[in-house]
Amino acid sequence: MYYSEFSTPLGTMYAVADSQHILGLYYQGQKYCPDMSQYQYEPEQWLLEAATRQIQRYFSEPGYEFYLPLNPNVTSFQKSVLDVLQQIPSGKTLSYQQVASKLGKPTATRAVASAIAKNPVIIVIPCHRVIGQDGSLRGFAAGLDRKQQLLDREKQGSKAVA
Repeated sequence: MYYSEFSTPLGTMYAVADSQHILGLYYQGQKYCPDMSQYQYEPEQWLLEAATRQIQRYFSEPGYEFYLPLNPNVTSFQKSVLDVLQQIPSGKTLSYQQVASKLGKPTATRAVASAIAKNPVIIVIPCHRVIGQDGSLRGFAAGLDRKQQLLDREKQGSKAVA
């Protein structure tokens, strides 16, 4: 497995890939970020270059959609949660309760929150689009400041393309 690091407007990110899939995208210092020393540093690996380009386009082009082959190492429940997250349009949000309801498990809010917190493909799988039922920002492994900035950026971008 390989990794690279690159700069974004919100700090340094790491991308992790095997030969066919992106396995993770993490901010430096993010909760649940793996130790990069277990991977081979290979910034020219084609998937890592693609991830870097696409993250940079996300920050420069309002409404940019990702086209990366993903294969995060998650449980089946986490995968079902991440699948719901990928359906949330840019500029929109859902509450943890709404995500649980979409899964047909309206009482599983805490389990949903735990699965979201461990999202290994931050931004591309938009866990930042999930907020508290009262509209407040709740947990984000990369920090609430980044979550707010991502949401603000997407709301501005959705107005620009509307």
